[in-house]
Amino acid sequence: MRETRLWFLSLTCTSLIIVLLGLHFAIMHYAPVFTGQTIEEARSFQVMLERGRDVAQFVVYILFLAAALYHGLYSLRGIIIELPVARGRARLVGRGLLLIGLVFFAYGTYVTWWTFATK
Repeated sequence: MRETRLWFLSLTCTSLIIVLLGLHFAIMHYAPVFTGQTIEEARSFQVMLERGRDVAQFVVYILFLAAALYHGLYSLRGIIIELPVARGRARLVGRGLLLIGLVFFAYGTYVTWWTFATK
């Protein structure tokens, strides 16, 4: 039952990634169409920082980070566990990847918060 829940969460993260990537493409690559900015304005560093300070963007970044990390590390866990040398070490592999995921999530959240909080 546990593996079924983890697999379902991975599929949910996949769906979330698709939706968030669609939003990303709409906001980042089609900003001139939606906001009336020129291409140079939409891709300038200052505008990127302004977008990063928006609460909605902050939430989208964190959700995307969490979904992508879980999806990628869960898939990597499955690949490693299927290797003949790792069959008996599934719990160790899972805990190691969880630790790596938490470190990456903390760093990604810190960088996103720094962008959000910088005035």
